[in-house]
Amino acid sequence: MDQYSKEAQGGVRLQLPICDKQQIIEVASDFSLPDYQPQIKRLLRVRATVLPADTYIGTPSVELSGRIEYGILYTGEDGALYCTAQSGEYRYSFPFEMPPELDLNEGVICDVDSTCDSVIARVAAPRKISVKCRLHSRVRLLGGGVYDQTLPARESAAECLFGRALSGRRFVGIGEAMQLGDEVLCDKQDGEVRVISAEGEVFVSEATAGSGVVNCRGEVCLKLILCREGDDALPTVQLRRIPFVQAVATDGVEVNCDACADGTCSDIRVTVEEGRILCEMAVILRTRAQRNEEIQYIRDVYSTCAECEASYREEAFSRALRSVNGNFSLNHTLPLSEAGIRPDARVVDVCATPTVTAMECEHGKYRLLGRCRCQLILSDGEEMSAQEIELPFRYECEGSGEDVSDYDASVSVISCRARVDGERVSVDAELAVMLATRGKQECRMLAAASFGESVKNTAGTYTICYPTREDTLWSVAKRYHRAVDDVVRDNHLSEASMADASDSLAGVRYLLV
Repeated sequence: MDQYSKEAQGGVRLQLPICDKQQIIEVASDFSLPDYQPQIKRLLRVRATVLPADTYIGTPSVELSGRIEYGILYTGEDGALYCTAQSGEYRYSFPFEMPPELDLNEGVICDVDSTCDSVIARVAAPRKISVKCRLHSRVRLLGGGVYDQTLPARESAAECLFGRALSGRRFVGIGEAMQLGDEVLCDKQDGEVRVISAEGEVFVSEATAGSGVVNCRGEVCLKLILCREGDDALPTVQLRRIPFVQAVATDGVEVNCDACADGTCSDIRVTVEEGRILCEMAVILRTRAQRNEEIQYIRDVYSTCAECEASYREEAFSRALRSVNGNFSLNHTLPLSEAGIRPDARVVDVCATPTVTAMECEHGKYRLLGRCRCQLILSDGEEMSAQEIELPFRYECEGSGEDVSDYDASVSVISCRARVDGERVSVDAELAVMLATRGKQECRMLAAASFGESVKNTAGTYTICYPTREDTLWSVAKRYHRAVDDVVRDNHLSEASMADASDSLAGVRYLLV
């Protein structure tokens, strides 16, 4: 609701976007296998996990660095399946400009979202692998600032028309590495167990805001590929669910914020001893929270005793809408001929990498659209091979009923299974979603005002004004340099909720001004 007042504002305080940068870099790494691992006969799959970046914000640039963990699956000279875990580093920087309204005392928030677009690997030697990863990052800097709307101190006769809007504030947190463990019992009678590989995916089922923290609850889905030493049978896959709870420190968050979170599993270590498999891993959670604040700003101004010249600026205030954590299922079948799979093949393992391509808002719902790249490890009884298929996905949830202008979304595959059934291949997957949406409110606000020569004092006399259809209570009072309160009182008007509303002079034929 707009209102008029003789009290001038000093400024509008809100969170400002500093920059929104898309960065694509290529990360190249060379790895050598340790002597205790078999040589590489055939490279089957390379999975890349991007860990959250460390950031350094200077003037006038921001620097980011972090790690990429690779899970490299291959067959050895004996035809068996093996895996090696390797780690590389990434680093990049870019310049940015500080807006003049920025208040550095409020600090700067750096929100980084990095994904691996593609991984290309080649075997340089029996124990050497070269990997190139195409890293795609979106980096946003946010800071507190003030739009100055201070009027000259001497102008005590200023009439101000105020507007109100909702302005969103965003907060980002990265949790301390959380150590989790699990124990899997094995049947010794079946022979010694060898763990080929271990992968973990994080599903945050609940994220709620507290005072300075976001409380997260969820589970890690741990996938182990196992085989028995000396057994010619195909490897088997075992899934484990490991629950967790963590309060992630997130500066600025209050209980009235809406929150969501996702996470990354890293540094997975597996040992086999005395008929059991011991698993250890680190989980790093990333939180996002947002809330709306009501701000008041000057839309227009004039003086009852002096000429006034004003300039204006168009602003679009970001507004927080919804934060969501959820999950959904993906079920799809393809003819073997379309998938490029032989009828005699059996699926050993499958992993999937989802990519969000679009978001739609329709009938009060949010709809995330994307594609899921599935990498299948196959066996024909003699040797193993890899095949990739791409499947579409769609996720729907309740929306806010408002148009979305910007959003953050991450989708990860919690678990995935595939099987060859007759002439078709079936893929069943469970996917986790984190989604935060924002809208915009367009506002026209006062940028600057100056007051000049005095206007003629008309005290004791009245002028009759016949308003046009385009006139409002505000426009008439401004034109004749009269206080809005005086026009309302002298004409026995009902005070309008908005002085510049189109119906503020409804039914009024003339005014004494």
